[in-house]
Amino acid sequence: MKQVLVLMLVLLSLAGCQSKKEQQVWTTVMEAEVYSISALSGGQIKQIFVSEGQEIESGTLVAKLDDQQLRYSLEQLQASRRELEAQRSLYQSQIALAAADLEYQSSKQLRNEKLYEEEMIALQQFEDGEIIKKKAELQHESARKNLALVTAKQASLQAQLKSVQKQIDDCVIVSSFSGRVESVFYDEGEMLPAMAQLAEIVNTKSMEANIYVNEQRLASLKPRMQVKLRVNGYKNELTAQIVRISNKAEFTPKTVLTPDNRTVMVYAIRLRTGNAQGILKDGMPVDVYLP
Repeated sequence: MKQVLVLMLVLLSLAGCQSKKEQQVWTTVMEAEVYSISALSGGQIKQIFVSEGQEIESGTLVAKLDDQQLRYSLEQLQASRRELEAQRSLYQSQIALAAADLEYQSSKQLRNEKLYEEEMIALQQFEDGEIIKKKAELQHESARKNLALVTAKQASLQAQLKSVQKQIDDCVIVSSFSGRVESVFYDEGEMLPAMAQLAEIVNTKSMEANIYVNEQRLASLKPRMQVKLRVNGYKNELTAQIVRISNKAEFTPKTVLTPDNRTVMVYAIRLRTGNAQGILKDGMPVDVYLP
């Protein structure tokens, strides 16, 4: 009887070990993606439209910078553009008139040349014709140079207009991400430097985590494979998907070292799970059960 009891205990122990092997657990912490909202152009903050803790969608207006001086500069540049357009029209007209006059004087002087060769006009008349033709050439060339100069000024002015307009557009700061406003680092009325971080957004709809497995366990894992998650205080199991498997072995990270595993070579497994109900929090510990 005693031998039977010992045998039963051994079998139960083996069954327990098998169960533990099948239910091997990895404990990790959830990580939320954190995005930075920055200002491309600097300026004084005129208005902030979001607050910490607020859930926002991509495209949400976050803040506006004071663009009054920029708009004044834009108006000045636009006035200069209109002036240059008027000058361009004038020089184009001058070129047309000068070209027509040059064509006429050239044709007339060609006739004078033949008449002079036939001794039908005096030398003085022929030379006067050359002078008039030369003046027509100079007027035509001058009009062309003026037009080229205006064209160059217009190109430079257009670049300035584009630059100022972009700065005005950059005064409207919009979020490119959906999530929760974790932090706002400036207040209305403060000066925001160019490229400075205005706010921090945490993606609460999707969470990620890393676990580390040895080479033997790695063989059974594939991308897009589903794994189970358990969270303290929540009775239902959650699921996550393997999104990345490292191709390079590494020593067990310091954050998960124990005296038994500190020399073990492991592979990082990246997990991702949806969080539409907001159950998971950034930094929350979870247990991961691999199939």
